[in-house]
Amino acid sequence: MTFGKFMTATAVAALLAVPASAQMWDGYDRNTGYDGFNSGFNEMGYHDAWDRDADGMLNEREFSTGLYADWDTDNDVRITEVEYTRGAERWYGADYDGDFDLLDEEGTGYLDQNEWGSNWNNEYFTSWDGDNDGFLTADEYSTGVYNTADLDRDQYISIEEEGWFEGWFDGDDIEAEVREVGDTW
Repeated sequence: MTFGKFMTATAVAALLAVPASAQMWDGYDRNTGYDGFNSGFNEMGYHDAWDRDADGMLNEREFSTGLYADWDTDNDVRITEVEYTRGAERWYGADYDGDFDLLDEEGTGYLDQNEWGSNWNNEYFTSWDGDNDGFLTADEYSTGVYNTADLDRDQYISIEEEGWFEGWFDGDDIEAEVREVGDTW
């Protein structure tokens, strides 16, 4: 992230208190494409919030935990079938064929951190890791997010594609959500 690398918890909380969609597009000029997005997105602090060990990079475990927190839209540290379906469709597309019942190994009606971790699909992490070093820098992370949201792959986030960001942590304190989830594997 580009706040001089360090930001106080108060500053992050203040930044993240504004709803994500308002933050995401406030000051973002769609005509600047990825560069404009990258700058604004990195300033929002998502990469840093997912970076639990604060080393400036996301490892696969941190990425998995961040996704778990993202998909857990009601922040109860459980992913219900509705949350799973919504998250899978958003990240993988409407044709994603994940069987929630197979993932819900304990038959509780939700995925806990262990079930999530034991069934972890690292497709995004691997494809976003441009230098194949096993870590995501802030730029690799924002590039991955941008490319995932750019559904028609035209290098431009249209007004319609902004919908991809709906529910993105709902403007909550992302660090607190990720901390509450703990490790997913």
